[in-house]
Amino acid sequence: MWIILFFLSLNSFALDSFERIKNVRILKTFDSNIILLNKGIEDGLMRNDHIKLINEIEGYASRAICLKSSSDKSYWKIYRVPYAQAFSKDYTYTIVGAGDREIPENIKNLRKEIQKIPSEEKRAETDSPDPFKVREDMTEQLTKKDQIKPTKWDRNQAVLEEAIDLEKMRQQISNYHLSIYASPYTKQSINNGESLRFGIKGFNYGDRYQLLTHFEKQKTKLNDPVTNESITSDSTFGEAQFIIKRLSPNFSSLTLVNYNSTNFGTLGTPNSHYQFGPLGFTWHVYESKSWEYMNLSYIPLYDVRETEILNNSNEKQIVKTNGIRHGVRLSFKKKINERAALENHLWIKPFQDPATWQLEADNLNLSNDLKLAFNLTGKLYFDYNLIYQKDKIWKTLNNFSDTNIINSANLRYDFDL
Repeated sequence: MWIILFFLSLNSFALDSFERIKNVRILKTFDSNIILLNKGIEDGLMRNDHIKLINEIEGYASRAICLKSSSDKSYWKIYRVPYAQAFSKDYTYTIVGAGDREIPENIKNLRKEIQKIPSEEKRAETDSPDPFKVREDMTEQLTKKDQIKPTKWDRNQAVLEEAIDLEKMRQQISNYHLSIYASPYTKQSINNGESLRFGIKGFNYGDRYQLLTHFEKQKTKLNDPVTNESITSDSTFGEAQFIIKRLSPNFSSLTLVNYNSTNFGTLGTPNSHYQFGPLGFTWHVYESKSWEYMNLSYIPLYDVRETEILNNSNEKQIVKTNGIRHGVRLSFKKKINERAALENHLWIKPFQDPATWQLEADNLNLSNDLKLAFNLTGKLYFDYNLIYQKDKIWKTLNNFSDTNIINSANLRYDFDL
C-alpha cells in the first residue's frame, strides 16, 4: 500500500503541459545528445517528462525527454536540435512542459527503454583545505570602520549598469518571432458594424529585454451616423512596448507608444491619436504553475488627439486635445488545460489637463480585452476576443454611444523569423 502511495505522489509532481521553469542551466553534456540540467524532482521534473527547452538568447526551442531525475538534477535526451551551437553552459534556459501527443512515434520508444547514463567523473582527492570550512581567526566584532555600506547612489548605479547591457540587448531583441492573425468575423455594437480584422504581432523571448510590437487594420461595414447610409470604414492601430525585466525581484520597467485612428463614416474619431509613455513600471503580483502571470502596471502617458466634428454650418472641423493620462493596466494569463488558455488586459487611463491639473474621472479611455486562446495544432490557434471600450469623446464630440462592444473570432499562426 505504501509503495503504491509513493508512486502516486511522484506522479503528482510531474511537469504539467505549458508549465514553465526558469533559470535552468546545463551542467554537463554527454554523447548521444544527453545533457544534465540543474533542476530535478524538487522542481517537479520526473522521468519520462516531455519538455521544450527554450534558449532565451538564441531564441529557439529544442525538445527532450527525461531519462533520470534526482532531487536537484536531471538527465535529458535531446531529440530535436534546431541549432546545436546554441547549447552552452553560459546561457540560461526556460523549460516549458509539452504534451505527450507532441512526441513523434519513433521517439516514444525512448520511454520503454532504460537509457544508459554516462557515469559522473569522480573528483580527484587533494590535500587542499576544505573551501567551505569557516576560518577560526575571524574577528569577534566588527567596528564602525569595518562596516562598509554602499550609498544610495552606488546601489542605483549598480542597478542602472546591470539594466543597460547594450550587447545583451542586441542579442535578445535580434531573435524575433511573429504572430499573424485574421478575423473573418467581427461584430461591434456601435452602428451595428461588421468587420474584417487582420494584424501582426512581434515579440522576443529575452529573459532581460523584451520588445513587443503590434499592428492591426480593420475594415467595417456600418451605418453612417450622418447620412444613415451603409458605408465601409477603416481603422488603424499600432503599438510598441519595451520592457526591462526584473529590475528587482518583483518589478520591471515599461516604455510604451501607441497610435490609432478610426473613421466612423465621414468623420475621423479620432483622426489621429498618439500616446507616449517614456517610463513606467510593472509589478509582478503572482505567478504559479497554472497562472503564467498576473501583473499590475502604471505608466504616465502624454496624450495627443485630433478629432473631426461637424460644426453648426455642417462643415468638418478638427478639435485638438492634449494632456496627460495615467495609464493603469491589470493583466493576467491563466492556463485552462493543455490546449486552452484565458488572457485578459484591462486598461484604465484617466485624463488630466496640464493647464489646470484637474483629473477627469469620467474621461477614462477604458478598454478591456478578454481572449480565449485554443491551440488547434502546432503553431495554429483559434482565438475568441470580447472587447469592451468606453470613450467619453465619442459621445461629447460626435454624439455616438460612449461604449462599444466587439466580438471577434480569430485564426492565428506563430512563426520565427
